[in-house]
Amino acid sequence: MLRRFLPPQQNFFELFQKMTAMLVLAATEFHTLLQDLPEQQQHVDAIAAYEEEADKIAHMSFELLHKTFITPFDRHDIHQLISKLDDTLDLINRCAQRFPFYRLQTVPAEMVTLATLSVQCAERLKEAVYCLHSLKNSTNILKFCSDLDKLESNAHQIVLLGEKDLFLEEQDFKKFFILKEIYSRTKLVINSCQDVANVIKGIVLEYS
Repeated sequence: MLRRFLPPQQNFFELFQKMTAMLVLAATEFHTLLQDLPEQQQHVDAIAAYEEEADKIAHMSFELLHKTFITPFDRHDIHQLISKLDDTLDLINRCAQRFPFYRLQTVPAEMVTLATLSVQCAERLKEAVYCLHSLKNSTNILKFCSDLDKLESNAHQIVLLGEKDLFLEEQDFKKFFILKEIYSRTKLVINSCQDVANVIKGIVLEYS
């Protein structure tokens, strides 16, 4: 009788993995967008599609959470993990959506570097989540999260450098504020990745 209330717990891990796969795809597409501005709309559309797919996965995860009697770890942690992954994808999509009406023809090299770091952060999260099915992998999981903390620190320095160059060199005030906003929004993506990593660390430390 009880079995019908116990969907395979592996389903949760598969959904986590799908979410991080969408995150890597969206972050990579954003990085490509910055290097292919003449064709930016196709990259913006691709990111929107990844974000929409992530919303569906999040909805499936919450439904499964509602239906499942026993979960692999605390329900609040599962909800936080999915919600913050979904939020991170939403941040990438919102940033990308700015580009069609800003009509930027070029972006600073530091901004491309920042986007590269965001891809690396997404990849570290994906690696951590793919290990999460077994807390025997706790050492590797914590290492991936530690790597992400270092990437966030690097990103902070890149933003400072990029904004300093804007202040000193950019004469077009409209472009100055546009680029400053994009720096800020891209850094928010990396901060959000770090928030996800903190949820993962909390799970590992609680259950290992």
